[in-house]
Parts: sequence; structure tokens; C-alpha cells
Amino acid sequence: MISNLKFFIALLSFFNFFFNFSFANELSPQADRGKATYMRVGCYLCHGTDGQGSGSGTRLQPDTLPPEAMAQFIRYSPGRMPAYSEKILSDMDLEDIVAFLESFPESKPFSEIIPLRDSKLQK
Repeated sequence: MISNLKFFIALLSFFNFFFNFSFANELSPQADRGKATYMRVGCYLCHGTDGQGSGSGTRLQPDTLPPEAMAQFIRYSPGRMPAYSEKILSDMDLEDIVAFLESFPESKPFSEIIPLRDSKLQK
């Protein structure tokens, strides 16, 4: 059972690396700038390198807020996240970050991810 679990985790890691590597090469110039800004200002520290979320930050992709709402939230965050004024992020920077977050493909439903659907972990 443990060896099956280790194999399953290794398989998922391989697919995650493969798809993230190939996807990273397909970003538009605006999304590429957005990713660089996202990393530079530290968004990844709470939200993960691909917007997947973490214990301290919510998941940002693939179901992001509408672009205008995302920009407003970044500027005037009412929660734990610090607000980012124009001194820190220009309007162009905000648009680029939103383009980066919107560039992720839509997630497949759980039932369509064959290794997960067919695994014994689900039962």
C-alpha cells in the first residue's frame, strides 16, 4: 500500500512538473511580465508560485475574480493582505499580474483526472 502511494505521488509530481514546465513557455508577453512582477513583489509567498494558494494566502487560479475586481482588491485589500498602492504597483503592473493569473487553463473536474479517479485513495 505504501509503495503504491509513493508511486502515485511520484507520478503526480512528474505530471505537475511536465505541465508547469510546458505551460510556462506559452505565456503571453503581458502574462510573462505579470509573473515576473508577481514574484518580485512577493505575491508568491502567500499565494504560491502559480497562484495555487497556501496556508496564509487564498488560491488565485484558475477561478480568479473578474479583472476589475482583482485590481480593486489588490489596491484596497480589506483583509489580511496588504494593499498595494500605485507607488508599489503601477496600473500596468496590476494589469500584467491579472493577465498572469488569467493565463492558467481551467481546472478539470476531479472525475476527469484519471489517476485520481481510479486511485484507491478515493475509496
